[in-house]
Amino acid sequence: MRLRIDMQADIHNRGTTKLKRGLMTWHLFTGSDNLFVEMIDVFPPAKVTERAEQNMVAVIKVPEINPGESFSPTVILRIDTTRRDWLMEPQSTPQQMITQNKGTYCALQKYWEIDDEIIQEMSERMAERTGDDESYARLAFDIVRDTVKLKTHLDERIGAARAVREKEGDCDEHADLFITLLRTVKIPARRVVGHFYRGGKTEPEPHAWSEVFLERKGWIPVDAALGNFGILSENYFSRIREGLVSERPTLKLKWSGIATEAPSVEEEVKMTILENGES
Repeated sequence: MRLRIDMQADIHNRGTTKLKRGLMTWHLFTGSDNLFVEMIDVFPPAKVTERAEQNMVAVIKVPEINPGESFSPTVILRIDTTRRDWLMEPQSTPQQMITQNKGTYCALQKYWEIDDEIIQEMSERMAERTGDDESYARLAFDIVRDTVKLKTHLDERIGAARAVREKEGDCDEHADLFITLLRTVKIPARRVVGHFYRGGKTEPEPHAWSEVFLERKGWIPVDAALGNFGILSENYFSRIREGLVSERPTLKLKWSGIATEAPSVEEEVKMTILENGES
């Protein structure tokens, strides 16, 4: 599926002093084997660079903004997305990579409370029922789907420990609990934040899912909320990968001096399916 993605940020100076020498870091997309970026157009022109975990960001200089005024940079992406089954393409995984990932992507982080008593008890029972990393990951996938009742987008991200107790959550909680259950038994796992696009005139939905590292498979996507293990359809658009840290803001603004009130930063994302010849 060929998509045009229009992003607009809005930085509004709500204070009574001029906002000076601002710098905005804007996450645009992250590397994924089912996503191919054909065009990036940023206005005003800005440097687009790769950061940690294959995250592509635009670094935009923000001009002086007087009180009550706004600055609204834009990005247009043209991408191709495909449906892909990662489990159909086995790959060799060097022992060094396996060891490195276990050391890097199994740590306790905010929202991934691997030291939680209930989660540890769950993981011990699950490990007794399974014999390898993939069977454990599949069982964790089933348990998360059975344990956490899927809700529409919640106002806050509550993390794995609360999700397993409250037994409800949105895609964030499904991803966080899955990641935590895997990290608890030293299976590398991380999170991806992006959008799920149903097509037509609907707006793309903010969405989160997981990735788990399996020997002879590599990193494979797992979406417990929508019931996909190892498969992504062409409707997924990956924005930010989070594994070294458990959260990265889509937009991050820095400025010099002291503002009487922090500026507001908002983002709007629209997607359009392109037919042959459209740009």
